[in-house]
Amino acid sequence: MTFLLFVLFSSSRAQTDAWTAYWNADTTLYGFKNSSGQVMIEPRFSGAGIARKLEHIMSVIEESPASGKWSAYFLTRTGKKTGFDSLYFFDNAPDCESEGFIRFRDRELDKVGLLNRNGEVVVPAIYNYLDRVQNGLLTGLTGAQKKADGEHYYWEGGETILLDTTGKILIRSLATPYGMNLYSIKRSGQVVDDPVWMNYKAIDGSYYSFIDYEKEFASWLKKLVGTLDAAILKQHVFDKVSYYTETDGWVFKNGASFIDQNYPVLKEILQKLQQPSCDSFITRDGLNPFIYESKEYQKYFDNCNQAMEWKYPQMSVYINHYNNGKINYQEGLDFLRTDEGYKLVNVNIKKASFK
Repeated sequence: MTFLLFVLFSSSRAQTDAWTAYWNADTTLYGFKNSSGQVMIEPRFSGAGIARKLEHIMSVIEESPASGKWSAYFLTRTGKKTGFDSLYFFDNAPDCESEGFIRFRDRELDKVGLLNRNGEVVVPAIYNYLDRVQNGLLTGLTGAQKKADGEHYYWEGGETILLDTTGKILIRSLATPYGMNLYSIKRSGQVVDDPVWMNYKAIDGSYYSFIDYEKEFASWLKKLVGTLDAAILKQHVFDKVSYYTETDGWVFKNGASFIDQNYPVLKEILQKLQQPSCDSFITRDGLNPFIYESKEYQKYFDNCNQAMEWKYPQMSVYINHYNNGKINYQEGLDFLRTDEGYKLVNVNIKKASFK
């Protein structure tokens, strides 16, 4: 059976010369320069939710020198201002452009929609929630009830759907959208018969299939452990490996050299995963921008310096160690999903003395 692999590029994903943020003399306001260092926008924006790069459109917060009043809106590279007082915030940070699109909130309706790179509404504000655009697709929540949880809130009930950037609904009633790799989409007349894949029947009758990040990693890790040797592990290590010590803080080592010098320690912890008594679990996260700051990691963060965990998740395996029936400590290895596969990026092993 032949599958048709879809990569949903749109014109909004075309590469562009991103402008880079720079601060004024007293680091209170920022503007943007092009790649030649030419000032394209003089510093006039506050640092809240700063976009470090501007490709097409961004959320900005600006204070009027005359009135002293603050204004929040979307700004395109052409200088268009739109969506005043309609910024979409998540965890106190305004939304960042994704593939040339950005989310907005209609505050009167308390609903979320989507703007394109020109600041035009392409998905109206009819959803309780929209995720960022991923491979020309995004998930949405509709018909849910908003519930308070202290200073925060959450949505209860409703229907999760998959749509494209024109607002067309492709799949209804998504059961487990979290952890779904939208960049792996396959569309076919049949399901993908593989436990690593999720299968959904679309509105048009076809099947859309996606890799489940956690299941993919678990399967990959099992194969790695089963065929482990130093040469194989070196094929699955990042350019740099990090670890933390109380004396030196965060330490970064060349990945291949780190494997050569510390393979027995790494082998020991990986082989523990094969033991029936081993209590281990897998988690998914993104790279910490305050730790992984050098150029090797730049492609794994978006224009607002947020980890792109939806495309490049950091998958971690942790082993629990017990004392008198209670967890005493944990040991773990972090692997970054790259375009070349999973790569060991961080090691957290108790009492290990690395070379």
